[in-house]
Amino acid sequence: MDVSIPINQPENKTKNWNKIINSLKSPKNIITLIVMLIICITGAALVLILLDWIKLGDTKKAFWVEIFSQILNGIFTALSLLSFHTRIIPFIIILQLLFKSKNNDYIKKQKSIKKYANWYNEQYDSLSFLLLVYVMWILNILSQASLTTLMWGFSSYDKNGIIVFSMITPKPRSIMLVFISLGIALSSSIFASGLIGYKLYKKNQLQKLKNSESSINI
Repeated sequence: MDVSIPINQPENKTKNWNKIINSLKSPKNIITLIVMLIICITGAALVLILLDWIKLGDTKKAFWVEIFSQILNGIFTALSLLSFHTRIIPFIIILQLLFKSKNNDYIKKQKSIKKYANWYNEQYDSLSFLLLVYVMWILNILSQASLTTLMWGFSSYDKNGIIVFSMITPKPRSIMLVFISLGIALSSSIFASGLIGYKLYKKNQLQKLKNSESSINI
């Protein structure tokens, strides 16, 4: 016999819409949304110009490629600098905890990680798992720093669209360095996010199991 309670879909849609509206009331979320819109619009414009879907002529094309490239690079540079401490500080704390005996200071440091990783729960997440996640984030930071450094040295006016490191060597560097840095940045971010998502999924499954067991006992 099916005793399940029918779900009121319109009511759920209203609740979800209200959650979205409430989330937009946060200044942080509004700024994030604006930044994402700028990235999407600028990125789309850059792709359209590079593919010649927007005809501008060689001179104007080079000019706007330069402008849009540096806008994107400026945003990613700022994001990298803003997120730097949220990756480095927990990483240092994790290394300290790995070589520290459990005491009051240990517990205090363990809880301080939650300031930077609100998903972290010491009951479910081991330090080795946490270290793996933050190693990925450190790789992400280093690759982003490499990518933004390369891109600041890039100019659409350079011959053949190559990167020139005049301060290091007069010889041009292959644009493959950009793709390598970009690949490491994307893969490390996806891997770290995937690990966190998996842990949260397992945690939710465990919580549901506990709730069902407690309801049966009642």
